[in-house]
Amino acid sequence: DLLQFLYFIVFLILHRNNNKSMSSPNICRVAGPLLLMAASGSGAALRELDVIDCTDGRVVNIEIKSGRAVVDDVLEFDTRAYHFEGSNNPSVPGATIKMHAGQQCTLRVTNNLVGTACNGVHSNDYHCPDTHTLHTHGLHVSPSEDNIDTHIEPNGDTHDYVYNIPEEHLMGTHWYHAHHHGSTAMQVGSGMAGVLLVEPHESYSLPA
Repeated sequence: DLLQFLYFIVFLILHRNNNKSMSSPNICRVAGPLLLMAASGSGAALRELDVIDCTDGRVVNIEIKSGRAVVDDVLEFDTRAYHFEGSNNPSVPGATIKMHAGQQCTLRVTNNLVGTACNGVHSNDYHCPDTHTLHTHGLHVSPSEDNIDTHIEPNGDTHDYVYNIPEEHLMGTHWYHAHHHGSTAMQVGSGMAGVLLVEPHESYSLPA
């Protein structure tokens, strides 16, 4: 739910700061508002995120564009965000995507942000805020399928991420997020992250 997502983002900020790349005041400026958002919504009903079942042969369309996000009637803001399956409503955080062991799932990402192409620039300082890369954590797939060297440029560039989930892949909860070096923090902070669920192969049975 939203509260868990906010606490998770704060955890990532603190965890990634082990290298002291951010001063304590800057951490407070970033993490503080997120914790306040979580606290302000703590009395609200929990919201189920949309679940997209990516069964064998299905292509899930994900469009990246600017939009006005409304989160649980608590927060409203303009942001870059994922839009799923033709929706004009930003998904903040991203929808939960359900994959299946032994099946293929294709995520077709189209970048309709208006901006300047990155043209292959690759460094870890802030740059190319409108270029996108999708990355997953937890999937046992080929690096060529979860390819962090893809650069989906603004103004309509499209890339298909085709995941062939092995039959023996364990069930579990994983996640996906924006991962273009130079704009990862900004894009993830805007809500470009979500849950991946892997369902077991149909032949799977619990041990007796």
